[in-house]
Amino acid sequence: MIYFMSKVNVQIRLPEELNAQIAGFSPKSKSDFVRKAIEEKIQKERFRLLEEKWIHALSKHPEETKESETWLKAESWGPK
Repeated sequence: MIYFMSKVNVQIRLPEELNAQIAGFSPKSKSDFVRKAIEEKIQKERFRLLEEKWIHALSKHPEETKESETWLKAESWGPK
């Protein structure tokens, strides 16, 4: 989890259906639910960017990919 020293309020408008779904998953604190969802999305995006950089680096140095080819086949992150 990411914790920040100072906080800002973000006001967003949600469709009623989405608001009800959030309330169903997190009846005590919708803010906490949304905060955690944003943190998870940021983590996933950072990881995706690191993957892209790693794949790009491997494509620039193919001689270093010999040991990685087996691992890449076993650990496919993209859609199947």
